[in-house]
Amino acid sequence: MADLVKALAPSSFSLDIDGMGELSFFSVKVPEHKPKLAGEAAVVGAMKGGKSERQINSAGFEEVVTFEAVCISSPSPTSASVTMWKWFKACLPPSDGGEGKWADSKKTGSIFAYNNADEVVAQWDFKEAWISKMSIAELDVNGKDYLKETWTVVCENCTRVM
Repeated sequence: MADLVKALAPSSFSLDIDGMGELSFFSVKVPEHKPKLAGEAAVVGAMKGGKSERQINSAGFEEVVTFEAVCISSPSPTSASVTMWKWFKACLPPSDGGEGKWADSKKTGSIFAYNNADEVVAQWDFKEAWISKMSIAELDVNGKDYLKETWTVVCENCTRVM
């Protein structure tokens, strides 16, 4: 198992989405695996001193996970900005201005984290993924930052493989 405690280089990740070419992302938020819990709110017993006891039952992890990918807005036809927009539009229903090809537009891919020697130290593989949301950074006439787009990707299956 790779050691994520060691320092990572500033450009220490990549997001590969099958069939979309080599895309450049500003940042990627690693998928969060949330446990399925039951019973955490219910008191199952009381003890001396007014203490209460609760039981939490774990039932595995949520199957559907999300992650965010951020890119710099760009009009270039091969940019992450344009490529992600085309994917998003294919997933949207026609009533929202999309193509209504959600089921046919699901993707697979991987997120990789690299150390300073450019060795893979962590990898998450995802399947059955689609874009559920796009947001753009605040537009400001005095702004000096790049215009960033945030893409929320939903995965029905995401597994850390190393």
